[in-house]
Amino acid sequence: MKSATHPSWRLRWLSPDTGEARAAWGVLILRVIVGALIFYIHGWHKLEGGIAFLRDGTPWQLVTEVAEMGLPAPLAAAFFATAVQFVCAPLIAFGFATRLNAAVLTAVLGGAIAQNLGAHRDPQLALLYTLVVAAFILIGGGRFSLDARLAARTRSQPPVVPRLFP
Repeated sequence: MKSATHPSWRLRWLSPDTGEARAAWGVLILRVIVGALIFYIHGWHKLEGGIAFLRDGTPWQLVTEVAEMGLPAPLAAAFFATAVQFVCAPLIAFGFATRLNAAVLTAVLGGAIAQNLGAHRDPQLALLYTLVVAAFILIGGGRFSLDARLAARTRSQPPVVPRLFP
């Protein structure tokens, strides 16, 4: 007589347990791909535009768009957004200080959504990046991250208690 229970493979595929290896691999893949895309497509190219602007006086579209948003110091704001995308995105890819970097990057990407809406462009890509990066604020770096390695190393060492008296 057959058992009334489902085969274990079905249960595994339906499991909401995020502690499983599949979920950890999924977080790793998503973190690396999104971090690399934001770094290269947005951070790197914006940095190249900013350097060309400073070096040669080449018009930098980002400064123009930031100025149109009415933000003070549009050049500084453009370089700040560029630096955040250039620095925070690869740190998210490596899983280092993931929640902090995701929070900072989410704020900057929120500005990109506003910029796209103000320029009457489709904000879909900026919105998608923002949602994925914002999810890392809640998810963290996952099992295969530098955050996890640092946490494991910290747990394995006894806390250092300063001595007040020799």
